[in-house]
Amino acid sequence: MSRDYHSIIARAVSHLPSAADEARHAIYEQARTALHDGLGNDPQISDAELVNEHHRLEVAIYEVEEDLLLNDMRRFVREGTLLSHPSLGFISKIKEFVRSARDRVVRLRGFRAYEAARQAV
Repeated sequence: MSRDYHSIIARAVSHLPSAADEARHAIYEQARTALHDGLGNDPQISDAELVNEHHRLEVAIYEVEEDLLLNDMRRFVREGTLLSHPSLGFISKIKEFVRSARDRVVRLRGFRAYEAARQAV
């Protein structure tokens, strides 16, 4: 039953017109629902296998989010190195990027806590 959730999720996210959080999270929820609907009612799937598949999906989602953050960081560094000298605009971009990265990390941590609580039930 080995599925490549990472490729499926990454491909779906890559087809979005923008990297808006809401659109990505809607894709993640659709994937969770599809997995639950597809495997949750299958009598041949044990509870342990179902939990394992859910965990693999959540790991794939986390990895896609991590990849997006790393791509943003790389783009930011490339754009920053194109500037001939530091300027106030550059500093503003750094602050904006740091806030964005911090917000994503906070959401990912919240996601992990949510997933841990969900699996504990």
